[in-house]
Amino acid sequence: MNLRNISANQVTVWVALVLGLLSAVAIGSAVGGSDIRMVGAVFGISALLVSFVKLKTTIWVLLPISWFLTGRLGFLPLPLTVRDMCFLVVIGFFTLFFATRAVPWKRKLGSLDYLIYINIFYLISVYVRNPVGTFVFQSELVGGRPYFEIALAFGAFAILSRVNLTPFIAKIFPLLFLIPAATISALEITARLIPTLAYPISLIYGGVSGMSVGGVIQEETKVGETRITSLKDVGQIGVLALVSKYRPLTMVSPLFPLRALMLVMCLAAVFAAGFRSVVLIAGVYLFLSTLLRRSVRDVWTGMSLALLGIILLISLQGSTLQLPLTMQRALSWLPGDWDNEAVADAEGSSQWRFEMWEWAWNDERIMRDKVWGQGFGFTLDEMNIIAASLMSGQPGAMFFGQSDRESFMITGTLHSGPLSTVKFIGVVGFILYLSLLVYMAVSGWRLCRRAYGTKAFSLALFVGIPIIYEPIHFVAIFGALELSYVKTLFYAGLMNMAENYLKTCTRDTPFALQTNPRLQSSVGLNLQSRPALITHRT
Repeated sequence: MNLRNISANQVTVWVALVLGLLSAVAIGSAVGGSDIRMVGAVFGISALLVSFVKLKTTIWVLLPISWFLTGRLGFLPLPLTVRDMCFLVVIGFFTLFFATRAVPWKRKLGSLDYLIYINIFYLISVYVRNPVGTFVFQSELVGGRPYFEIALAFGAFAILSRVNLTPFIAKIFPLLFLIPAATISALEITARLIPTLAYPISLIYGGVSGMSVGGVIQEETKVGETRITSLKDVGQIGVLALVSKYRPLTMVSPLFPLRALMLVMCLAAVFAAGFRSVVLIAGVYLFLSTLLRRSVRDVWTGMSLALLGIILLISLQGSTLQLPLTMQRALSWLPGDWDNEAVADAEGSSQWRFEMWEWAWNDERIMRDKVWGQGFGFTLDEMNIIAASLMSGQPGAMFFGQSDRESFMITGTLHSGPLSTVKFIGVVGFILYLSLLVYMAVSGWRLCRRAYGTKAFSLALFVGIPIIYEPIHFVAIFGALELSYVKTLFYAGLMNMAENYLKTCTRDTPFALQTNPRLQSSVGLNLQSRPALITHRT
């Protein structure tokens, strides 16, 4: 049989046949052992696999859908998150598609691809110099999971770079992120407000923040005081989805009450999460969206309204208005009459980081090779110390100085992009990785500018805005290399995907640009070379 003549339909039929046989064997084995739970799990997984098979080459949508699903399924004895499993399924299917030529593999490589290959090759060299295994094999160094997740992200990058979007999927693309993030937030809020439901939820999905392995919420939840971590994702991605679709100023206009309501809901989630960095991200998203829409007047108007809103909020706080503690914590870096507990918590968090950074930089036991990097992982002794301290309810204690910072330093969770990068891949790796981030930021800006006036503009903003901001966030605000590396590869694939879609789009010019030559020249448009114009709605 000639592999070149095999279609995607034939590949999916073969896959369905193999999966059906394996499912039948698994069900027969479970029934023979009277394991009803396993029977249900196999039926559930089989139903999901059938839906995956029916998606065919569109199965790549599982990549964005599973992006925020970083918890595990409680009924499966697998050390894999939902995102890991979805990435593996998509990579498996596309490996068959590529191997059988059902989907073309060849594509023109650009500078971004070469920069990623250079970084990946360097990371491989770090692994070769510092090999790490898993606890199962009792390796000298364990904790190599970041390598596994980076490999999955690289596979996602290769697939997304070859995706050709349909107009419908491009239009609903933000929802592929927003709906799962909102679902996880709903599960966490439910588990916190109704603790009796925490355990049943953990049997289904174990990625709820604040929940222990046994499905117990570890701290008392007080509305307005307890930080609900998952809200930062839904709030952040919600703001991004709105600013990529609508002009930011229209979301504070009485002429668009629905947009204003959606923005208020997303900002409420951002403030309820209680993370200062997420508040900053929301502000940056609003600013960049306005700037990329090429309206200087909107930029100044938006900044003036934001300043007035902040001044009004600060003046009312403590006298007429008492904001929730999570919101006060997120805003405590501004001058105002904030609650002492919120201010102390925020200042303590900052001081905690500064001390940890100084300690980690000066202690050779934490950073053993600052030039070339020591790779991901830690020793079995260090892992046992972390496990013992977690079981005793004192994270990180009993290592260097009876502090909760040790476990973070051992695992490299330093809350600093540059320090975590130097620890794992050294100064050389940091230079290479920062070069990649900066290049992606410049490319993301150019993508948004070129997409202006086309139906790809909203998608370009949704993908490009986080990429543009990432170098600043990683270096100056918060960064963790093992997380950022995965995100960078994933978003590099999304950017290539957006580039592919932009190539299929014709310019869709606003009516004001069509009728105003001075405005045309100010934004660099030559309408004489673009005869086919379509009115663009804001």
